[in-house]
Amino acid sequence: MTSSMGIPSSEFLASVRDALGRSDEPPSNLYGPLTDDLPTLEERAIEVRQRIADELPEISRRLGETAALRGWNVTRCTGAEDALDYVVSLARRLGATSVARSEQPVFDTVPVDAALAGVGALCWPAVYDSPGAREDVRRRLAESSMGITGADYAIAETGSVIVLPSRGLSRLVSVVPPMHVAIVRPQDMIGTLDDLFALRRLEFHRNGERGNPDMGSYLNFITGPSRTADIEQTIVVGVHGPREVHMVLLDEE
Repeated sequence: MTSSMGIPSSEFLASVRDALGRSDEPPSNLYGPLTDDLPTLEERAIEVRQRIADELPEISRRLGETAALRGWNVTRCTGAEDALDYVVSLARRLGATSVARSEQPVFDTVPVDAALAGVGALCWPAVYDSPGAREDVRRRLAESSMGITGADYAIAETGSVIVLPSRGLSRLVSVVPPMHVAIVRPQDMIGTLDDLFALRRLEFHRNGERGNPDMGSYLNFITGPSRTADIEQTIVVGVHGPREVHMVLLDEE
């Protein structure tokens, strides 16, 4: 077998091992299991949350700057009404008649369904609420001009929005429509990837080990629009996901 660079795979892998200072034998000391107990993780999470609260204005500023560098169209809105006006303006520009959204707490305070109905766009929750719903949801997503989600976390360090898996929620809301809008509340913002993993490890110890079916096996990191260099090694936007992404940052009122 030959790699994409024209080098035999055996030679390519050998060069990687040499660069890492490893032999072709399996490592003798494999990584052991994580051993932090629940009180330790809870203490760490409290420290993380306190630091985030103390640094929130700076985290919010950095999130907006980093996200813009990653290709997000970043808009700051003061309160739900301002955010709804912005989402409606996007729908008007698209001439959208069908808009998909996730089922997340943010929509309890930012009622996009009613706002979009006022401009003739049906906003519907992309959830699998019956045995045969999966195919219907996928068909409707392919017909939707916009997908709107909240953010379980938004990381200032990377400019990423994290959407966690949950039972019945289609992860394709942020992938299939040509435009994705992520609405980020102040309580969703965190500083770094280390913050994310500290909080998620605590959540796993509290719920995952108890068989919580909503813990999931992945995190959906969204860092700007879809990009690929599969075609003649040229960066192309929007081939494997949305061409246009908007991050709506809700500032504290």
